[in-house]
Amino acid sequence: MDKIGSVQTSDCIFCMKKSPQTAARRKALAVAKSLAQGGESVATAEQLAQFYNNADAALFSLVVEPGKQLRLQFANRRFLATAGLKQQQVISKRIEQIIPEPSCKRLLKECRKSIRSRQIVRWDETFTHPSGIKYGKISVTPIMDAKGRVTHLSGSINDITKRRHSELALHESEERYRRIVQTAEEGIWTINARSLTDYVNPKMAKMMGYKAEEMIGRPISDFLDDEGKALLAMHLKNRKKGISDQFEFKYIRKDGTPLWAFVSTNPITNNQGVYVGALALLTDTSARRAAEAAMQESNAQFRAIFEQAAVGVALIDSRTFRFLNVNQRACDIARLTRRQMMATTFMHIAHPDDSRANLEQMDKLRAGKIQTFTMEKRHLHADGSITWINLTVSPMWKEGEPPSRHIAIMQDITERKQVEQSLARTTELLERTGEMAKIGGWELDIASKKLFWSLETCRLFEIEINTAPTLKQAIEFYAPKEQSVIRAAVQAAIEHGRTYDLELPVLTAKGRRFWARTQGFAIRRNGKTVQLIGTFQDITERKQAEQALIESEVRFRTVFEQAVVGVGLVDFTTGRFVDVNRRFCTITGRSHKDMLKIAFDAIIHPDDCAKNHHLHKQLKAAKSSEFQVEQRFMRADGSVVWVNLNASLLSTMSGRPNQMLVMVEDITSRKLAEANYRRELGFNEILASHTSAIIILLDRNGNLIHANEATLQMLGYKLKDLVGKQPPWKSDLMDPAEKIRSHERFKEMLTGKNLPTREVTLIGKDRNQHVVTLSSIITRTPEGMVDRIIVTGTDLTERNRLQKEILKISEQEQARIGHNLHDGIGQTMTGVSSLIEALESELSGDQRQSASRIHHLIQEAIQEVRRMSHSLSPASVKNRGLGGALHLLAETIRTNHRTACTCEVNPDIRIEDSEKETHVYRIAQEAANNALRHGHPSSIKLSLQLLGEHEAVLKIEDNGAGLGKRTHEHPGIGLRVMDYRANLIDGNLTIKSRARGGVSVVCRFPYNGSKQG
Repeated sequence: MDKIGSVQTSDCIFCMKKSPQTAARRKALAVAKSLAQGGESVATAEQLAQFYNNADAALFSLVVEPGKQLRLQFANRRFLATAGLKQQQVISKRIEQIIPEPSCKRLLKECRKSIRSRQIVRWDETFTHPSGIKYGKISVTPIMDAKGRVTHLSGSINDITKRRHSELALHESEERYRRIVQTAEEGIWTINARSLTDYVNPKMAKMMGYKAEEMIGRPISDFLDDEGKALLAMHLKNRKKGISDQFEFKYIRKDGTPLWAFVSTNPITNNQGVYVGALALLTDTSARRAAEAAMQESNAQFRAIFEQAAVGVALIDSRTFRFLNVNQRACDIARLTRRQMMATTFMHIAHPDDSRANLEQMDKLRAGKIQTFTMEKRHLHADGSITWINLTVSPMWKEGEPPSRHIAIMQDITERKQVEQSLARTTELLERTGEMAKIGGWELDIASKKLFWSLETCRLFEIEINTAPTLKQAIEFYAPKEQSVIRAAVQAAIEHGRTYDLELPVLTAKGRRFWARTQGFAIRRNGKTVQLIGTFQDITERKQAEQALIESEVRFRTVFEQAVVGVGLVDFTTGRFVDVNRRFCTITGRSHKDMLKIAFDAIIHPDDCAKNHHLHKQLKAAKSSEFQVEQRFMRADGSVVWVNLNASLLSTMSGRPNQMLVMVEDITSRKLAEANYRRELGFNEILASHTSAIIILLDRNGNLIHANEATLQMLGYKLKDLVGKQPPWKSDLMDPAEKIRSHERFKEMLTGKNLPTREVTLIGKDRNQHVVTLSSIITRTPEGMVDRIIVTGTDLTERNRLQKEILKISEQEQARIGHNLHDGIGQTMTGVSSLIEALESELSGDQRQSASRIHHLIQEAIQEVRRMSHSLSPASVKNRGLGGALHLLAETIRTNHRTACTCEVNPDIRIEDSEKETHVYRIAQEAANNALRHGHPSSIKLSLQLLGEHEAVLKIEDNGAGLGKRTHEHPGIGLRVMDYRANLIDGNLTIKSRARGGVSVVCRFPYNGSKQG
């Protein structure tokens, strides 16, 4: 029982729990009534008091005094416990002294009403309690005496707070539900068990175009088309089964238009679970469906434009540069599939040299400094080729938002770039060609009389570059007797548009005389010459050559006859020999007289005729001016001789070719050597191709399920020792580090990743190590699951041996060619030099000078042949030792390449192994050649020094362009050969760029030679 307040303690009043003991209450009332009437009762006063005190209900008794004043006569323990008071605080107290207003006034009113009516009076009372508002049901029963006067009131208090809270909550819930239903933005529709509409909210009625009362009582089928009615039966069947559902459904409005709505519907059942109707919540989706249809059409149009655009279009993440979407044209430009494009970034396919400029522009774009940018850049493809594009980038984010995406428009401009580069190369080539051929251009504007001379024209006349004389000054450069000729030609070109081509002597600004060929062409408009253009060419040498032509004919005939190669002249029209030298006759086995009777085709081997005719046809069609071919001649005795044939056209003064110059060199011995070499090489290739390969089969768990005989022989195991055992990375076939790497590779293969071939060290049963190259491929089940892993490999021991043998054969062949150059052509040219020198002593004047010049050229050619033979043959290493060979290499670089080269060799180094000396020399030679070919240095330094007593180091350093990025990623054959040679001598090769430019090649190798005092 809750606390009951008094005037002295609090403002609270009765807050009673409902008594469950109604029978006890009725008995108590009966006893009280009996006492009030003075009648004797079975129950004594003591028993009555005990009954009241032990009752679970809050009970009290009031004495009715004159004037209907009420005084509390009795309160049981439940009453007092609830009020938190003692009996002496309430017993015999008037109601006004115990209960505060307004409860006191209401209690007095109801009690007096019971006294007047002599009936039980009940009412609800609300009390303020420290724990909150309390609700109680108070009941007072009048007790009368024998005369019918009310002398007492017996009362009880029942706590109905929980019930009242539930009623209030229910009322509030119903009110909220009513407001929600009436104001909901979704339509609410309920039907009864007969599918008749019994309620729609205002939103639903508005959605359907009706008033609510127009829809009430109508079957739901009235609002559906035929298709909807067919579906209605299925939906009603599910509701009757107690199934809730959500779906999109079409209704028919009052005006006949469709209403598409998303329906969420639930069945309604009574307390017994019987279906009595259904409730549906509808959301209008008509606008959304229309928007989706419009969006689909718009997306289709955009997709068509996007995919069919003539330029590449790509949507790119602005932070990571990953492709988010690309059209087909962008894929075509990048030469990647759409899947490959989506898996890479824009910067990955960009040329490294363009990345920085691209990033700078993107930084400006993200910072808001620019709204868009356009640049020309390059795409770098996997095969190393380049595509030029015109790139336009625009942002796809709003102002104030973080940069998220941007759109890139790419147009392929490779063809235009190639044209521009070709034009630039052509312009430079023309300038270089003009400089080399001593041909300059000029241009005269007739109206202004302004003359323009090209750079080479200014050089020819030795005047300041980028300046031009007047027409009068230009004519005065010609010899006095020739000025009238050139003046008349220019005048005729101006007046009549005539072209002229004159060869006249001129005098430069610095007094140098030379012969000039001058050409002039008129450009006319409307019958008048508006411009003259032409060329100047220094033809002094040609004039001198023409003058000396007759004198040189005798010398040519001598050289022609004594040449070490066969020389012949063939009539271009008839194909017959016009002239041949002695060597040609010797090679063909025919006399000079017989050679002049036959055609060139008569000596060609039948199997080579078709190829020879094709080359002649190209010459006649002017597709080429010369050709070189190795073919067979048929000698007079029927034998075959192999020749290296060089054929070129000889033109007449008119420029038309009328003869063909044929030079042949007997290469029969070389061909035989090559045939032998090819046979040896073929034999080696057969041996290599028939070497048994390693084949291992693993299951998807890595367990070995098969190994071929080659694998078993190499490892020294039997098949039963390996099959069914642990995976290789858990066995004794590998060392710990290799086990980890192999396991990681196996896991990558299971993901479907393709892995490159790599070298692996396997340990045999005898604990010997075998270095093999292994490659792997996975097979899949029809369901796409990994089924087997096939591992194939090759034991590198035999390959390394064969590579070493091939390298040795290559060295021998280079040495043979070098010896042939030195002992064959070199000696022959030395003989020719001696003859020229003898001829020179017999001549005088200009002829003697010409012979001296020829003698000088032959001497230079002899030196070049010697240098070539030294480069090809390691004889310089054998004859001079490694130090001498390196000094000779430095001298050759200085002489042939005009490049400063120093050589520092420790004189104490002695290498007894000639093959090792050759490898060290070849590494130095290849490194120097690479520097000259790719780095264009101004200086090279060669060094061979000792590091301690057991190691030597070879260094080749230059100050050239250094290593490019692709050199690191894709080393050329030269770098690989150097590395291979270093391995052959147990050395270590290091190649890197120097800090101040250039490349440093360092080879460290073991040294066991003894120092010489």
